[in-house]
Amino acid sequence: MQWPIRRITLLMALSALPLSASALTVNISKAVSSSAPVAVPAFGSGPAGQPDIASIVRYDLQHSGYFSVINPTLYPDDPHSAAAINVTQWEKTGALAMVVGKVHPTSSGYVVDADAVSLITQKMLAGRRYVSDAEGYHMVGQEIADLLYQQITGEPGPFASHITYVNQQGSHYDLDIAQSDGWNPHSILRGKIPIISPAWSPRGRQLAYVTYRHRHSVIYLQNLANGQRHQVPDQGTALSAPAFSPNGQYLAFAKVWERGRTELLRENLQTGHEQVLTRTGTVNTSPSWSPGGHHLVFVSNRQGSAQIYQMQANGSHIQRLSYSGGYNVSPSYAPDGRWIAYVHAYRGVLSLAEMRPDGSGVQVLYDGGNCEHPSFASDGRMIVFATHRGGQKVLGEVAINGKGLHFLPIAGQSNEPAWAPH
Repeated sequence: MQWPIRRITLLMALSALPLSASALTVNISKAVSSSAPVAVPAFGSGPAGQPDIASIVRYDLQHSGYFSVINPTLYPDDPHSAAAINVTQWEKTGALAMVVGKVHPTSSGYVVDADAVSLITQKMLAGRRYVSDAEGYHMVGQEIADLLYQQITGEPGPFASHITYVNQQGSHYDLDIAQSDGWNPHSILRGKIPIISPAWSPRGRQLAYVTYRHRHSVIYLQNLANGQRHQVPDQGTALSAPAFSPNGQYLAFAKVWERGRTELLRENLQTGHEQVLTRTGTVNTSPSWSPGGHHLVFVSNRQGSAQIYQMQANGSHIQRLSYSGGYNVSPSYAPDGRWIAYVHAYRGVLSLAEMRPDGSGVQVLYDGGNCEHPSFASDGRMIVFATHRGGQKVLGEVAINGKGLHFLPIAGQSNEPAWAPH
């Protein structure tokens, strides 16, 4: 089964074009530490039943943790190009930057123009033209949110990407893929057998996941282009917690032996050779690779309670990272290597937390419900995670600065999220 690829064509790129002859000397900061105020005027209507472009962009930026969107009721007008902006009027809104544009319906879909503009320097930062059909229209809005995000922060935006997660409705389990805000979900696997721990390959072409066969948990690798899948050899034992290495050469996972002993292995996906990484006779699970592939973080109860450890990729030089609290699990390494997100027992609740790769700088990001399975966006600045609200399993997203917390409007019980590589 082939999952939908976004149908967007990027046609034009412009940068640093002046809006006027005079320009301010202050530049927009490339290291945003607080919420930068921005404005997103209307672009025009698109496909029936879909949010308009401006609403998509506002939603993404507002929930990124790094921007605050000026209330549209305060906008002096709705310009559709950089040249149409009256800078004097727009400066009064308090916005530092804005993105403006226009939707042009065509016989086969939509053309969308977008200009990112600095109200400080009075210059156009970048311009883009997107061509899309109705199915890819929502992704255009997320591409435009990424456009302004990158111009302000200097980092690629996380929005025009996908997440995967397990959705349960009644006795049925779906492995779904949706856009990063939960829009346009598509199922790639459906059945009555539970699905656990989906993990993306580095280039986003495969998913590894755990399900059950002959009463044992097994790992499958599924090609997303054609739906074909194959099972990781299990030799009659239970496998769990798959994780691709950053170069795609290895798959790390947990394997259960006798008396509940669970050890970590890595398999060379080209040769099939397996290497045992831990030999403690206790429980070792939940591996996550560092960005360079030189280290793995994982969970072990070798010292009594579940804690997070780090080792080199060959299993050597194991050291404990987590010391705050008696229960720390589900580590996830940020793609930029700055943080490790994990689940931390805090005031009687399984909370979402983060720490530096050396175990320092522990911060609780969300303690409003029992959290599970954090996963970073490709820019390392946002985290998707599972939690509980109102008796439902839901997916939340939050920035690493603790801002922008929101919950995705997905029907059913949603769990086990993983953010795709960009």
